[in-house]
Amino acid sequence: MSLNNNQTVFSDRVGYAGDNFARYSGDTITMAQTQLFAWEAYERGSEVHLQADPTKLELLHKSFKVKKEDFKETQRDSILEKYGGEEHLDAPPRELLLAQTEDYVEYSRHGAVLKGLEKAVARSKYEEDVLINNHTCIWGSFWKDGFWGYKCCHSMVKQSYCTGDTGVGVNNSDCVPFEEGLTEPQEEEPPKTLLEMHRDKMIKEKKKKKKSKKNKKRTSSDDSDSEDEEKKKEKLKKALEAEDKRVKHIEQIMQIDERKRPYNSLLEVKAPTEEEMEAFRMKRCRPDDPMASFLGQ
Repeated sequence: MSLNNNQTVFSDRVGYAGDNFARYSGDTITMAQTQLFAWEAYERGSEVHLQADPTKLELLHKSFKVKKEDFKETQRDSILEKYGGEEHLDAPPRELLLAQTEDYVEYSRHGAVLKGLEKAVARSKYEEDVLINNHTCIWGSFWKDGFWGYKCCHSMVKQSYCTGDTGVGVNNSDCVPFEEGLTEPQEEEPPKTLLEMHRDKMIKEKKKKKKSKKNKKRTSSDDSDSEDEEKKKEKLKKALEAEDKRVKHIEQIMQIDERKRPYNSLLEVKAPTEEEMEAFRMKRCRPDDPMASFLGQ
C-alpha cells in the first residue's frame, strides 16, 4: 500500500491531521514564489536576495511579470496574424449560440413564474422603493398644483408622517388651516373703573421714579469713572516725567568711571507702582524696533 493510500485510510480515524494547511495560507505562497524567482535570477547572473534586498527583488519581480505578460500578448498576436482565427476567440457565449440554458423556469398560463428564478429587474445606482415614516408610497408619487407629494396621504410636506385616508380627505377638502382653526376670536375687555385707573397711574409713577433713581446712579458712577481716568492720566504723566529724569540720571552716572561712581547710585529700594511700570514700558528702548534710530531725532 502506498503512502497516499495510507493517508486516505488513516485520515478518517485521526481527528487532528496537522496544521500544515495553515502554514500555506496568506502571503506564504507569494513569498515562496519570490524566493524561487530570486534563485532563478541568481543563476542567470542578477545578484538579488530575499533577505538582503527585498525592495530590489520585489521591483525586479514586478517588472518580470509585466514583461512576461507583454511577451505572451505579442506571441499571441503574431500567431493570430500568421494563422488567423481571431473571430473564434471573440465568439458569443454558448447560451446565445444554442439558445439553451440550464436554468429551469416554469410559467403559468397567465405568464407568472411558478418555479425558478424571475427575470432580474434593471435598477439604477440610486436607492429605490425606500419607504419612511409609515408611508406606503414614495415621495414624488403624487402631483397637484405644481407640487410633489405622497400618493398614500396626499401630503405635500417631504419626510412627514403618513396620515392615510384621513389625510387624503383633509387635503382634498376646503377646510380651514390647522393654525387658523385653533385661533379663537379675542373677547373685548370690559371698561376699567376709576379706582383701577388710579391704581394703574400710581404704579406707572412709581416705576418712573425707580427708573430716574437708576439713571442718577448711573450718571454718578460715570462721573466717578471719568474722574478716576483723569487721575490715572495725571499720575501717568508724572510717572513719564520721572522716568525721563531717571534715564538721564542713569546716562550721567554711566559716563562716570566705575571707580569714581558713588556707592549704590543705581539701587532703588521702593517697589514701582502701576503708573511707573507703564511709563517704563513706554520709554523702554527696544533694539529690535526698526524705528528705534529715529527716536532721538
